[in-house]
Order: sequence, then structure tokens, then C-alpha cells
Amino acid sequence: MPLSPADRRADIDAKQAALLPVLRSLGVDTLALFMPAHVAWFTAGMNVPGLIPDTERPGVYTNGQSRWLVCSNADSQRLFDEDLDGLGFQLKEWHWEAGRSDFLAYLTDGARVAADRPFPGIPLANEHLRPLLRVLTPFEQLQYRDLGALVAEAVETTARAFAHGRTEQEVAAQVGHRLLHHGVEPVALSVTADGRGAKYRRAGAGPHPVTRTAVVQATGSRDGLFVTCSRTVSLGPVPPDFAAAHDLAVKQAGSFRSWTKSNKTIGAIGVAGRAVLGGGPFEFDYRLSPPGYGAGRFAAEFLGRPGAEEVLAAGNAVVWQPRVGPAAVVDTLLVTDAEPAAVTPPGEWPVKRVVVRGGPPQDIADVLVRDV
Repeated sequence: MPLSPADRRADIDAKQAALLPVLRSLGVDTLALFMPAHVAWFTAGMNVPGLIPDTERPGVYTNGQSRWLVCSNADSQRLFDEDLDGLGFQLKEWHWEAGRSDFLAYLTDGARVAADRPFPGIPLANEHLRPLLRVLTPFEQLQYRDLGALVAEAVETTARAFAHGRTEQEVAAQVGHRLLHHGVEPVALSVTADGRGAKYRRAGAGPHPVTRTAVVQATGSRDGLFVTCSRTVSLGPVPPDFAAAHDLAVKQAGSFRSWTKSNKTIGAIGVAGRAVLGGGPFEFDYRLSPPGYGAGRFAAEFLGRPGAEEVLAAGNAVVWQPRVGPAAVVDTLLVTDAEPAAVTPPGEWPVKRVVVRGGPPQDIADVLVRDV
């Protein structure tokens, strides 16, 4: 279903209203937001392009009833023309030569204001905002699924097409090109050739040629949202040791998904998934990398706090990344009130159907075998 400007404005209106309790709990009348994740959340995905120092980034100012873009004169015209027109924003503008700091001092003089950046004498609102950002709204979930489809398509198309002997860097460049072609910003690209994932769990992409296998992974961003997935390809028959590791990673992915429910934690789900590896050569691989992260408004968010982990809730996004030996199966999911929803499901790609604890079948990306 296409998203309309009216849908986006309704989402922004709802977020503005949701900040009223935050203002009351902080004992302030207004709130200034400058962190990119917070600004993207409030604006339902405003894109701020260009080379901009953090001290010059535009922000949002709201009293819970009205809203303003706080912005340099170098950016305000474009942001309204291409992004915010018709969405109910007014403008508070500084001249680029004067700078944001002096303008904010003038703007907040005598006002009871909170912010998401440390300013002298102004309370921080970040912990009050965190619960609002973690749960994606219905509008954001539609944006998220669209983004997930684009990221998965870019990874799969690249994995189906790159030539034998191309380097990891060349393959990563092809993924990045496809993402940019669809308006998705490449945030992190990883191509792990010929089993190097057994040694490097965060391998990036280097000058190593792909001659047998490759795990192609991408994190893409659009509308201030982040999605990650991987796909695995074998040039010729899958090496037996790689196939065994990948099968275990698929089973572990199925276990993680089956436990992805409200009131669970990523840490507890990760512990439950270790049983898949028990008694085999990869029994202790869980020690080498985390099972997953929170996602959504952040590419990878550790949902831990001193002495406790944050529980999942419907509307949260999660990246699961079971890594077993040289293999990895990485996908993004949404927590729902029922079964989790795959944000990056396989498209034209082979799958393994996994059933865990009598639950519904899950189609998880398998290894694509290509002729050399």
C-alpha cells in the first residue's frame, strides 16, 4: 500500500501528541531535538543530505501542540521544498555565519526547555524518548517493509550475478550501487569470501577474490530506518564443511525467530538458541559474536542495561545474525502480537523450511548454488 503525505502527517501529529507526557514529566514547556535518530523519528523520515558538522545539523522544536524546524538558512529552503512542505512545520532559522549555538541561546532564553543534547542548565530527554523510538508506528512499519524488500533485492541480485574471481570489495561495491539506485543509503557492507567468516566474524570487505563461497551482507538506511540482511552463494557445489555449518546457522535462525516475542530478551533468546549447536564441532561458537541486536531507528542497538536487558515489545525491530563457523544467516524481523514478521524475506532465492517446537513453518534463505 503506497504511503501518502496525509499518512505521514498523521504519523507526525501522533508523535507530537505523544511528547506531551514527556514534557510534563520533565517539567518543561518545550523540547529541542537534534540527534539524527530523534529528528528522523519525529519527522517520519526527513532526509538531511550534504556534509554538515554536528553543530550545524537541523533539528525540531516543539511544545507538543506546534512544531518548528530549527535550521540554518543554508538548508531550510531545500528541506521544506523537498521534504517538509504540507506537514505542519513552521521555521526557526539561524544564519549560517552566526551559528547554531548563539541562536539556541536566544531561542531558549527564559524558556523551560529540555533537549537531547547536553546544553548547560537544560535537562536531557533521551531516556524519556527511548521507549517511543523503539516501537515502530504502523506508518513506520510500512516504510520498514519497503526498505527491507529493497535491501534484500540488492543483496540477492548481486549474489546471483557477480563474476567468479571478483574481490570482496568489488562485490560490496555492486551491492552499494544497487542500494543507491533505489534511494537507499549503504551503511555497512560485508562480503566474506571462501570461508573467512570462520576467523573473522565482522569481516567487512577486502581485496580477497571470491572463488568458492561468499556471504554477502548489507545494512541499508532510508527514512531514518535501518535494515540488515545477508545471503550466501556457492560457486559450484557447496563445500561439505561449509554446508554443515550453514545448516546449523539456518536451524539457529529458526530457533531465534521462534522465540522472538513480546517480553522476551535478545540475550535469553540467544541462550535458548545455543542448544542447536550442542555436542558438535561448533558448540562454543556463540562466544565469538552476539546473536543479534535491536534495530529500527538504529543500525544495531545493544538492548542491555546494567544488570538487566530491555524486553522486546510488539513493533520492535530485531536483527538476528547466527554465525556458525564460516556461515552466517542474517535477517531483520519485526516483533508482532503473534508470530514475528520477516522484513527481509527471501525473494527469488532458495529456502530451507524450518519448523521449531511445532510452530509455523519458517522459510529461511539457503545457499544459492551457481555454475562456475
